[in-house]
Amino acid sequence: MTNDALTGTGDRNEYRGFDGDESGTTRTVALETARDTLESAVRGVRRTLRQPTASDVAMLCCTLAIGLAVGTTLVGGRLAALAMGAGFAAALTTVFLASERPLVRGLGGVVAVPVAVLVSSPLLLAGVLVLTSSSVGVIAGGAVWVLVVASVAAGLVSWQQFGRGGVRRGSTGTMLATSGVVAVVVLPILPRADLRDRAVAAAADVLGVIQDELITPEGSLAVVSFTGLVLVAAVLSSRALAAVPAERLVPPDRRDALAAAVDGLRRGCSLATRAAIVLTVAAVAAPLIVEQFGTPPVTPVELRAALPAPAGDGLATLVTTPGIRSALVALAAVALGLVSLERLRGILGRGPAIVVARMVAPMVGGGLVALVLATALADPAAEADLRGILQTALAGRAPPSVLEFLTSVPPLVLVAGVLVLALSSLSSLLWTVTMLRAVRLLPGRATGAALAAGAVFALAVGLAINGRLEPAIWTTAGAFVLWDIGEYADGIRTELGRDAATMRAELVHVGGTILAGGVVAGGTIVLYRWSATGPSVSHPALAAVSVGTGLLAVVLVAWTLRG
Repeated sequence: MTNDALTGTGDRNEYRGFDGDESGTTRTVALETARDTLESAVRGVRRTLRQPTASDVAMLCCTLAIGLAVGTTLVGGRLAALAMGAGFAAALTTVFLASERPLVRGLGGVVAVPVAVLVSSPLLLAGVLVLTSSSVGVIAGGAVWVLVVASVAAGLVSWQQFGRGGVRRGSTGTMLATSGVVAVVVLPILPRADLRDRAVAAAADVLGVIQDELITPEGSLAVVSFTGLVLVAAVLSSRALAAVPAERLVPPDRRDALAAAVDGLRRGCSLATRAAIVLTVAAVAAPLIVEQFGTPPVTPVELRAALPAPAGDGLATLVTTPGIRSALVALAAVALGLVSLERLRGILGRGPAIVVARMVAPMVGGGLVALVLATALADPAAEADLRGILQTALAGRAPPSVLEFLTSVPPLVLVAGVLVLALSSLSSLLWTVTMLRAVRLLPGRATGAALAAGAVFALAVGLAINGRLEPAIWTTAGAFVLWDIGEYADGIRTELGRDAATMRAELVHVGGTILAGGVVAGGTIVLYRWSATGPSVSHPALAAVSVGTGLLAVVLVAWTLRG
């Protein structure tokens, strides 16, 4: 033992050095933790999308080429490129938010806010086109949405969790990130009594408007809102019937009969879901094809005028009866409560700690990024421009209390509220894909290929309605080519694995599919030009039928050549 140890007269710089080393060690640990988190997220993305097959790459390139070509025709090259870039960014965000690791989900919440701003830009332009233009604007606005969906599908084509609940988890993560941004909006309002009163009044008026649109609609959205209520109630009821173990509530000798009854109810819900989707599409597309209707969507008044007396009056009365609408809302609320209780029971069974961590991580990530962005953007010039844009957009459409509330909130709250709207657009995009899978419009295998092919076919229908029949035929052939390539890629991954040496076989298949689609589409166009001596096929209804016939020919011939 030294004298310094006994007397305490050692060099003070040694103690300072120790304290400095401890502080440096803390910073080093924090930096290493952040670096490990980022590297873990990157490894997770690479592992999720690792080793894409040649068919995956071919499908992604074909989707990008078709989307840009058709999008340039319908909405312009810049807007088409913006929409597809936003879709690819949304696909990456979905992978982060669907992860099982809380840190990766937190990073997804961080990324979700700027990506939501990117996604909302083309969708906002699409909404402006729909609200301010005629039927051409509706087609252009729908084309922008379809381009975003197609690029999301192409970006996730090799993701194994696409058709297994991955997009649903991603959409749930987006809602959690949105709740974190909502906290940034609410917390500055709570300490101020005047803002609280105005917020409560605005919220009450908004809820009243929503109730009027759902229960007693009088505008142009009556038919669409009714089919939407039927769709939501049917989907939630089917989920509730599948989640609640009703057979445990009856004696064993009656369980078979109850199970048969539940299966019958679920089949009825499935039929109601499909009928609601068909009616929604018909309500939007009928004014674009049939001259008796005005601008989309179809209204109850137009139903009474266009359809025969018993059918038109009965259908218009059905979609506007408040009692039926109230029953659908109540059914959806009860079903949602049952599904939520069953999910809560599952969470408690899996371990609340890890589930809470997965839920809180996107909220924290989204809230922190929203706070930083709102603070950075809350300058007087941007505030004045933003208030002017909101007042112009909401004038005559929103209750006066909403406009009064928006003019009185601080700049940070205003910017954070705009970020909430942007996240809502991203969430609606992912929930659209989730609903397509939930109602069985998308298969469990090759989900990305089916979604991309369906989106491209929707673009072909838009071209046909605009009178561009020959590009519509080529686009229709491209839709089948995308589906065939993606389905073959999924089969390769499932049967042989990602590490199998299948590039030569895949390239042969890709080339054969493209050649078959091109030959059939070219032959269809040649026959069309040769036989186009009678009535023109520029009419939207005839053009849509021609596109469907062309798709059927492509499917039959390409399927035959495939063997």
